[in-house]
Amino acid sequence: MKIRTLAFACLATFASAAMAQFEGATIDERIAATAGEDSVVVGRGHISSFQMGIENKNWKDAHISWKWLMKHAPYAISGLYKGHAPFMLYQLIIAEQDQTKKLEYFNDLMYMFDQRAARLDTLNSMEKRENLKSTLGDVLAIKADYYNWTAPSTPGSNYTLNTSYKNYSDAIRMINEKGGREVEGSVLQNFFLTSDAMYKSAPNALREQYLQDYLDSKDACETMLQLAKEAKAASDDAKAQKLLAKYEGPLALIEQTFANSGAADREQIIAIYTKKFDVYKNDVAKLNSSLNLMAQNGCDNDSIYFVYAKAAYDIQPTFTASIGLAQKAQKDGKATEALSYYDKALELAADDATRGRICIKVAQALISSGGFAKGEEYINKAIAFNPALTGAAYWQMAMSLIKAHDLKGAVAYCDKAGQADITYANRAEDMKKRLNEAIAQQATNARMQAEYNEYMRKKKAEEDFWNQK
Repeated sequence: MKIRTLAFACLATFASAAMAQFEGATIDERIAATAGEDSVVVGRGHISSFQMGIENKNWKDAHISWKWLMKHAPYAISGLYKGHAPFMLYQLIIAEQDQTKKLEYFNDLMYMFDQRAARLDTLNSMEKRENLKSTLGDVLAIKADYYNWTAPSTPGSNYTLNTSYKNYSDAIRMINEKGGREVEGSVLQNFFLTSDAMYKSAPNALREQYLQDYLDSKDACETMLQLAKEAKAASDDAKAQKLLAKYEGPLALIEQTFANSGAADREQIIAIYTKKFDVYKNDVAKLNSSLNLMAQNGCDNDSIYFVYAKAAYDIQPTFTASIGLAQKAQKDGKATEALSYYDKALELAADDATRGRICIKVAQALISSGGFAKGEEYINKAIAFNPALTGAAYWQMAMSLIKAHDLKGAVAYCDKAGQADITYANRAEDMKKRLNEAIAQQATNARMQAEYNEYMRKKKAEEDFWNQK
């Protein structure tokens, strides 16, 4: 097709840019479609200047050509919207001292993401490989990061923590709902750090939101690490290592940030859900979500947890509510009733993966009440239901044994966890080191206590001897 004909056809449809398609079109045809056939040479020159500027880190010259192309030939190359393009604007923003110019670069950066979102279908039609195409969620996630990195230091950007949080929330929700490559570990990390800053600004008002953000971010990282395990099992070491590099660090930072936040204060969480009960009592989804949040934060032996479990179970028996009632029965010393509810939870679970997780929870509850042998039995059941949970099951067994003050047993299960699951290897080694130090200290304390006891025995014997009449 001649350039002029293509240009006319595309211009006729530009009232609805999302409908314009450039699959198979050449760069010249894409330039002509918006800038006109007479501007093809000029457009080609600006593409060359833009690419050379990027390569040579001459950001200002690259920006000049980028501006022309965005205005006159916005479909010339997809590189105007991704890759080095946002990085170019980021470099200009952080280096610029003139506040007016800095704001101009910032506005260009936001405009670029907005235009990429608006033109996404057309831009995707230009990509020859499927893995180079993006979803709206992917674009919003990158925009959220760049906004978070540049807006706070740009006077006039109208930056707010709320906007940054909303950008991340919208992006993650969009990816989860509509699909995308994945939520990058760095995005999950930055989202949670933003949530953490929000929480610190108003801890009483935002504690529940913060707890949910923690669980969502942590679960998303753990899901991707699960894929690393699967890749490792399939002998795809390259994919496994790539996923570990992306998600292991963010997960550790998310967990450390949450641990330092003080948000998991048991009394505060109990107070929140005590007040919320009248609002949630007829909503089984809210009740079950609250049960999960309380359980994750050590509140699953409190009376309000049991109240939520009964209310949820009465509306609709679910495995979450069944576990709550099982724990209530166990606390009341009703072992048979407790196991009955645990079995009900297994029955109500949707799949073996969920049944495996329930068995781990049962094991934790049994071990905490002194039932080590029965707890170990359920750990083995968890692995039987879902072998992919082997590492997680052994890890939870180790954590339960620590709570039960069986440190040597915990060391043995840390070894098992690290050997069974690559994603637990580093954590297991760190925990083993700390446990062995604690065991050594215990041995030292025991020896010193024994020496002291022997000294006191001899002293008393000597005193008794001299005190004899």
